[in-house]
Amino acid sequence: MPKIQPAQDESFLGTVFSNLIRARNFVTHQTAAAVDTTCQYVTSSEYRTRTHDNVRRFHNERPLLTIFLAIQIALTFIPSLLFLGYVAFTVLIALGGALIFSLFWTGIGLFFFSCALLATGAIGVFLFISFIVFQRAVHLLNTLTSTLSQGARPSQKHEEHEQPLPKAEKILRIVDVKQEDGHMQNGTQEEDVNRDKEL
Repeated sequence: MPKIQPAQDESFLGTVFSNLIRARNFVTHQTAAAVDTTCQYVTSSEYRTRTHDNVRRFHNERPLLTIFLAIQIALTFIPSLLFLGYVAFTVLIALGGALIFSLFWTGIGLFFFSCALLATGAIGVFLFISFIVFQRAVHLLNTLTSTLSQGARPSQKHEEHEQPLPKAEKILRIVDVKQEDGHMQNGTQEEDVNRDKEL
């Protein structure tokens, strides 16, 4: 299909038609450039060249439909951007609210968790100090009982020595004393006899 040439006369319809053709060419070039820069990061070069050839062929075959589609795309581009911005903003608000909500309740849970840790730590310190005190007390009691038992043994022996003797032991001691006295008296009598003989 041959390309549509702008009107050569100076009539109003010719000026409008030529402006539409210029707008069509501008929109197609701008759209192609935007699509090209966008697709450079997504598609390969072969796919881009094939797509460009298809768009040019469609533009040459149906120029009025191409102008209509270009106008529709240009006019719907801003509402589409606004809608996408609204969706992104809504998602961000939802994520921010969820994050703030989760952080709030995490902080409350962390408060109770820290209180529980402090309580269990205090109980642990109390039990440790009680164990140390109990161990020292047991050690002190052991040393006291050992010193008391060592101090009581000599006194018991001394008391045993000072206890009164039984009757049998008293009698035996009296007999021994009498025998010693008898021996001493016999000795003195023999000495007296020996003196008389000498005289």
